[in-house]
Amino acid sequence: MMRQALSRALRSLRRAPGFVAIATLSLGAALGLSTSVFALIDSMRHPQSPFRDVAQLYQVTLGIRGRPNPGRHDVEEGLSSVKAISGHSSSWFENARVELNDGMEKLGVAYTRDGYFDVLGLRPRVGRLPSAAESSQANVAVVSDALWRRRYDNRARTEGATLSIGDRQYSIIGVLPPNSAFAMEWSVEVWIPDPAPDIGGPGDVLIRASDKASKDLLQSQLNLLCQRWTRRYLNASDRPFAPHLISLRPNPLDLQDYHRAMIGAAICVLLIACANVAALMLARGMIRRRDYALRLALGAGRAEIAREVLVEVGVLAVVGCVAGATVATWAVGLITRATPEGMLWEFPAPQWSVRVFALSAVAVIVSIGIAGGFPAWIASRTDPMAPLKESGGGTTGRAGTRFRWLVIAELAIAMTIVVGASLMVKSATRVASYDFGYDARALLSAQPGMPFGDTTSQARLAALYADMLARIKATPGVRSAAKFTGCNLKNGVITTDRTIEGGAAGWVPDHCHVASAGLFATLGIPMVDGRDFLEGDDATGAIILDERTAHRFFPHERAVGRMLKLGNLASAQPWLPVVGVVQSRELDVPQAPEMGPDTSSQLYAALPAGLGDLGDIIIRPKTGAKGVDVSVWRAMRGMMPPHSFFNVYPWERGYTMLLRDAQFFSVLFVMLGIASLALGAAGLFSVISYVAGQRSREFAVRIALGATKPNILRLVMKEALVMALGGTAIGAGLGMWAGFLLWHLMWGVYPVDAGALISGELTLLIVTMLACLVPALRATRANPVDVLRAA
Repeated sequence: MMRQALSRALRSLRRAPGFVAIATLSLGAALGLSTSVFALIDSMRHPQSPFRDVAQLYQVTLGIRGRPNPGRHDVEEGLSSVKAISGHSSSWFENARVELNDGMEKLGVAYTRDGYFDVLGLRPRVGRLPSAAESSQANVAVVSDALWRRRYDNRARTEGATLSIGDRQYSIIGVLPPNSAFAMEWSVEVWIPDPAPDIGGPGDVLIRASDKASKDLLQSQLNLLCQRWTRRYLNASDRPFAPHLISLRPNPLDLQDYHRAMIGAAICVLLIACANVAALMLARGMIRRRDYALRLALGAGRAEIAREVLVEVGVLAVVGCVAGATVATWAVGLITRATPEGMLWEFPAPQWSVRVFALSAVAVIVSIGIAGGFPAWIASRTDPMAPLKESGGGTTGRAGTRFRWLVIAELAIAMTIVVGASLMVKSATRVASYDFGYDARALLSAQPGMPFGDTTSQARLAALYADMLARIKATPGVRSAAKFTGCNLKNGVITTDRTIEGGAAGWVPDHCHVASAGLFATLGIPMVDGRDFLEGDDATGAIILDERTAHRFFPHERAVGRMLKLGNLASAQPWLPVVGVVQSRELDVPQAPEMGPDTSSQLYAALPAGLGDLGDIIIRPKTGAKGVDVSVWRAMRGMMPPHSFFNVYPWERGYTMLLRDAQFFSVLFVMLGIASLALGAAGLFSVISYVAGQRSREFAVRIALGATKPNILRLVMKEALVMALGGTAIGAGLGMWAGFLLWHLMWGVYPVDAGALISGELTLLIVTMLACLVPALRATRANPVDVLRAA
């Protein structure tokens, strides 16, 4: 019986290729997009690990860091004696400036020791891993999947790929699988065999538990080991050694509101497709009523009619799965490419799993039930007598009222998603068009830092900083550079000379910076009054205020020429002259407009040597200069002491991260919005096509009585407009409610945003009206003679 129903369904569908195309594409797009979202959420809730048997892998802290004993060999011998451990190794970590073939980055580097990759159970995605014989003399490195894609174009082979750290160049021999970089406690992107494994301490210890060893058993045996070390190496007053196990099994990420909004949007797209197919099946059922009535009159059962409709929808869903697989593959690739590196911990690459396929299968079954259930029920209730009494020429009545509400519902859902997408696009656009008031995007920031525990005197640090600033200014491609760092306020207050005159006792500025000559010329921020810092100001001291701070300190007089000190009135800090007032500008990540106008106060000080911190250097490259960041980094490397840390990065990197995040979310929701818009338009197109076909006799009579083509066009478009307006009206309210789920992802946009709402409504109305124009024009070509002959 099922085979007979399938055979009849296939024959019926072959006679309606247009219907099949629209229905399968609708279901395919919806199933593909929903599956891609399921894959993304599954990767968050069930993160995969590149390590073999990751449940047995642990990092161990033993509480021995900074102590000479036990040494590395003592630790290795002790771990080898623990029966619950099947393998162990170690490494040590540093943030290093790595020179690559097309630039330079500050990356996490792990210096690995014997058996490191064997303990992890890693296999390279490209190339190979270091052999046991490759040690300090081999100069080989392994890199992360993300670094390989980002800097080496994801090449299929590693031959010729190199990187440099300091004065040493390494040949890249392998690329690790995705997620290896973030699976450890540190974010590692380069792995290099330890050049001096016998010199360093135990490092970061990595162990693999035996197959039958539980975490409790492992913990107890490590406790005994640490107790032996405590008795052997420590005094009674010392803090004992204590092991702490850190599992390398990735933790599931908690779903946030925007994750739920994505899931809801994917389900809504699927519902739109189901409503679309249901409306198509109802329209198709209205056309086939005579066939159903004839079969019922000849003895066919109502269950047989319903089963045939469900089988047709099932065939459409199966064919749609093929199209959906293509859409899902494309969507997963788009999400993976669009995800910013800083959000990989929050949006890992979507993954295929049994759970994803199971959810997709459930989605298919639910789609069949939703899209076919109601049409099957309507078809099974066909009156055998009524359709047979009707003429074949159509009807002058308004057919299709049963499924107009389906179209309105799917347009309302589409409007909800379109409003959300419109809000996200507006947010991303506002971030991208943000005006700093100066050319901040071209600036670089050099950040030097001394090694931990360094005891260099303040005077030597000041001399080092001055020499470094001079060296950077002389670097090819640098137009200007200036010091920019924080300053220490005595008791956290500023005292002005108005205090002596009876004014306020002290002020607390929001931000205080130490600067050097030419700071605002380098930043590109114009002076309002007075002058910029000059050479020699740091010998005696000078102050520049921004406009807000000048008005706050000296509300009714000119600030230039007044005096203030960085401390309270009783402090020994010197009085410093105010030499200028500069325009107020945001020097950090832009504050969202919904938080109100920026009212922070900024104070800039040129201080005598020894009073400032070792901080950033702001650099403005010459117009068109290339590779300035690399040149500056090399200049700093030649001056900084061993084991110091330093970096060169874009001045507005915080803003860049904000922009990338906003663009990523806009891409996600625009993708879902376009799909919902296309499906909603297709549904309205199908229904209007059916309605126009059913009213063909009515249109012929109207034309015969003198109606013009514009009159007929207006009638059909009015039918479409009523459904479109109903959908947009309901969807607008739902869209504003859904916007609150995305509010904290937006910048400068309130969820109840008139512009986003109007643009979403106009987009939906324009697209749907254009979709209905073809069937409306077809209706104007109705020939009264042909139609009346068919009566």
